[in-house]
Amino acid sequence: MVKKTFLDQLRKWRKDKEEQYAGAIMGAPVKSTILKLFTLPGVGLILGSRRFGKTATAHKIGEALHNRYGVRVMVHLPKSTSMEIKRAIQKLLPDYMKVTTKTEEWEKNSVVIYDEAAQTAHARRTQSGDAVELDNLIGISGQRNQFLVFICHHTKKLDPNVVREVNFIIWKRPTYAYQLFERDELSDFTMKAFDYFAALRKGRKMTDTIRRMLKRNNLVLDFNDFRFFSFENSLPAYWTEDLSNLFQDINKLGRKAPGY
Repeated sequence: MVKKTFLDQLRKWRKDKEEQYAGAIMGAPVKSTILKLFTLPGVGLILGSRRFGKTATAHKIGEALHNRYGVRVMVHLPKSTSMEIKRAIQKLLPDYMKVTTKTEEWEKNSVVIYDEAAQTAHARRTQSGDAVELDNLIGISGQRNQFLVFICHHTKKLDPNVVREVNFIIWKRPTYAYQLFERDELSDFTMKAFDYFAALRKGRKMTDTIRRMLKRNNLVLDFNDFRFFSFENSLPAYWTEDLSNLFQDINKLGRKAPGY
């Protein structure tokens, strides 16, 4: 029997890792739930098409973790947000949620929803003061027992330091273009997400019923175990159309959002 060299072992190790990677990409995702997947502390990133429920899903995660663990939820908005808009949003939220525009307002033992993350955590501003501060906050979020949820359409414009630190990526129906222009290291995963939602749609016309079904569904890559999962979510109990339009139209207050 010929003794295997370290080089032989390295080749086998690389082949095994390639098989593990292929298995994660080609295998079916495991059905799960928000509370089975997410707990404090952690960092999640929600990606996908406009108007397909990214913000609502982040809020549902916050609501679920609050109901289970009693933690508060921070809703972080850009510093440029006016006090009028900040107050208007706060009125739409339950008491356990707090609108913030400064990272020093983030509480320990909380969920932080960082909406439209690319506006303030842009890849071209990686070395800016805000980006460095955010990087530091991500680094100590474990000590502060926080679950950070960043929301963005895709990662191309997002600070790579944010992408690097995530434990979970959650996809909400990316288009084919998202895969074409995604970061190279994530393009395979985004293509899997595209295929996943295409399989759910089954070539059917994009009716309101199909759209609601797609908005309920999520594909998750758990980087801790390198496995794909799926889960469905309903809207949070307090949800209104205005909360899904935080950066578009905050003046139409109180109108209920279409249900899932």
